[in-house]
Amino acid sequence: MRHRALREAGKRVRQTERVSTSLSPEEEQKGAPKVLVVEDEMLIGMDLVMLLEEWGCSATGPVRTVASALSAVEAQRPDVAILDVNLGDGETSIPIAMELAESGIPFAFLTGYDPSRLDDGATALKAPFLRKPVNERELREVLSQLVPRSTTAG
Repeated sequence: MRHRALREAGKRVRQTERVSTSLSPEEEQKGAPKVLVVEDEMLIGMDLVMLLEEWGCSATGPVRTVASALSAVEAQRPDVAILDVNLGDGETSIPIAMELAESGIPFAFLTGYDPSRLDDGATALKAPFLRKPVNERELREVLSQLVPRSTTAG
């Protein structure tokens, strides 16, 4: 019940705000940025996907495992990814982040933990960190920094 009330309140706020991305209106019309969402908690992931879609992104996910995420990266070549650090059952998103970095795909980490307490592998990748629960303004800012202007220009 609380979840539904928060969603309704969020919709009212989002209806008055236009998403600020690095894309111009002309670029936004040519195609939406493809965002891969890797999150093992289904409700959080679905909320994130719905929010991104409301903002005009083409969101894939939530993908819950390393294997599924790596398959999605290969098959769909996202423009940007949002990765929950801890995927449960001892898995982390570090292998996904390494593949994205090697492929030149920007990404941000999403975590409920203090970034200073995370595995050195996550901090060594020099990606932005978003804290759970995700702040929509911070998420917009991070996406604006990560989505390349040329994403939809071709």
